[in-house]
Amino acid sequence: MKKKALIIFLLGIIYFTGSTIIDAGSFKTIKNEFSGELLQIYESMSGTEDMDIDRENGLLFISSSDRWALRNEKTAPNDGIYILDLESKDSPKKLETNNYSGDFHPHGISFLKKDSASFLFVVNHNSKGDFVELFKFEKDQLYHQRTFSDPMMCCPNDLVAVDVDKFYVTNDHGNKDGLMRVLEDYLKIASSYLLYFDGTEYRKAYEGLNYANGVAISNDGQQLYLTHTTGRQMLTFDRKSETGYLDIKSTLELGSGVDNITVDEEGNIWIGAHPKLFSFIEHSKDPAKNSPSELLKVTPHESNTFSIERVFTNDGSQLSGSSVGITYKGEVFIGVVFENKLLRGKLN
Repeated sequence: MKKKALIIFLLGIIYFTGSTIIDAGSFKTIKNEFSGELLQIYESMSGTEDMDIDRENGLLFISSSDRWALRNEKTAPNDGIYILDLESKDSPKKLETNNYSGDFHPHGISFLKKDSASFLFVVNHNSKGDFVELFKFEKDQLYHQRTFSDPMMCCPNDLVAVDVDKFYVTNDHGNKDGLMRVLEDYLKIASSYLLYFDGTEYRKAYEGLNYANGVAISNDGQQLYLTHTTGRQMLTFDRKSETGYLDIKSTLELGSGVDNITVDEEGNIWIGAHPKLFSFIEHSKDPAKNSPSELLKVTPHESNTFSIERVFTNDGSQLSGSSVGITYKGEVFIGVVFENKLLRGKLN
């Protein structure tokens, strides 16, 4: 009886290990394909992990952090928010953060237009903790307005603003550090969650996620899209705009380590992804090791169905660790987690 139990236990470990390796994309063959043509790769910014856009004025906001330096406990003085004028031939330039003091290492960002004013929400990680910073954007300057923090916001990754004092933010782990944080990743323990701040208090809007990552809202504000990386899915929710409450509507399998989400003018959903998660982990430790990149275009249809197109795939030699893609007037911009790169291309 004991021997039988041991065999069953060992078979269970083999099955779990094998499924984890397969789910991580270890056996995928990555072809270098792009439904467009390369225009330029900017190399003046580190870790262009997230982006958002002011479509009305053709301005691309870029979150930049030198994560390799920070992981090695080095300084990263060039971290910050960069801006690229899409109607000019200028290179990205770093924005000054007026009225803000302290370390500034941006992660997820969200642009918000309210009346005639422009605002930028930024997830910020520094030596004091993890925060969401609110800036007002005016005349190529960022003016700090407010810092948001809460014990439940232990591991913020991405966010989407719905008002100047209301936002959703993903927590990619349920544990800030320690063994349990590691086990969340490798045993796929669904402990991460989505938070909502309603202007007064924080509450969990949705729980039970495997590395909650990207979050975005449809152009009409009625749906919320959410990715969880090791879950390899995009979740769609109906959203009650008055309360912020969510009702799960669908779960879409994407078969890749999905990251940040953006929504274009036509309502298409663009998702940066890591098709080989173990390669991405190695890339995070060693710049010499490439991590394949992928950009997905997800188009919503009637009856809650979607079509999926892989617009960009690369073995990592051109672009490693893609995390976000955003489009503007027939062009696409793809950012990465670690490298000093931002790809600009023309879509077919």
